[in-house]
Amino acid sequence: MKKFLIRLAIFGAFIFVIDKAFIFVRNASPELEVDRRLELILKGEIDADIVVFGSSRGARSVIAQQLTDSLNISAYNLAFPGSDITFHEFILEELLNIKGNKKPKLAILVVDDSDELKKSKSLKFRLDRMYPLVKYREIRKKLVKLKVKKPVINELIILHQLNKSNFLFKQRKFTKNDSIMPCGSMPISSQKKTFDKKFGKEAYKYSRDEELIQKINSIRSFIQLCKRNKIELIIAIPPNFRKITIGFKERMEDMLNGYGVVWAYDETRSEYSNPDYFFDNAHLQKTGSIIYTADLAEYLKIKLKK
Repeated sequence: MKKFLIRLAIFGAFIFVIDKAFIFVRNASPELEVDRRLELILKGEIDADIVVFGSSRGARSVIAQQLTDSLNISAYNLAFPGSDITFHEFILEELLNIKGNKKPKLAILVVDDSDELKKSKSLKFRLDRMYPLVKYREIRKKLVKLKVKKPVINELIILHQLNKSNFLFKQRKFTKNDSIMPCGSMPISSQKKTFDKKFGKEAYKYSRDEELIQKINSIRSFIQLCKRNKIELIIAIPPNFRKITIGFKERMEDMLNGYGVVWAYDETRSEYSNPDYFFDNAHLQKTGSIIYTADLAEYLKIKLKK
């Protein structure tokens, strides 16, 4: 029995030593990424008075550098395509919690008027943005909180921290639709070939029936984080190539509960029903993003003077 225990201890020590070699894999992963915005947050290097949050709707529609130029105040875009409100909440938490980041004066949460608070195939918590950054303790803690990784084991065993994507030892590159400007924005210059260019004149009616409690809690948490930290908040509704969903703006105002404002674009502008300014039915093309950002900047000029 004693010999068995000794052999087991030696084997365990051997495995432990081998496991530590994977630190090199873990620590090399961030360097292979092309979108370094989340890492900038973790390193405490975000320095902006206006920060944009959201999914691809925020990433594509709002050009942060244009806001900076128009308002003479620093702006940065932290909207991630394919992300939902649970991820936006995490981004804001880390921005505020990590030393070195500047607390923004204004947060712009760009929302989707069809499934912001509902189950969505396209919007989710972006775990794929997390795995390359597991060298950072904040990421490991969040993965445990999400029950993706096991507590204790996640700190002791490096291999447990890793995902198969960490072993793709290849430098990532921008795709045609995912190039990131220095300001963090991701406008699209092309137009989707399958875009049917048929404007939706029939407005949907918003229903709360399919809302998810997890997403409701996350947007409430996002709002409270802004309130506690005295960050002005704007919930912005960007254009789809259709009418705005009836009742959605009012639902967002309910969520705000008196803190912050909801800003919707001017539907009467001809550009917002012109297919030349859209990438597809759900996203503006760069020329449309410039127009939308200019409208937002004009609104902010009035708001920030108050």
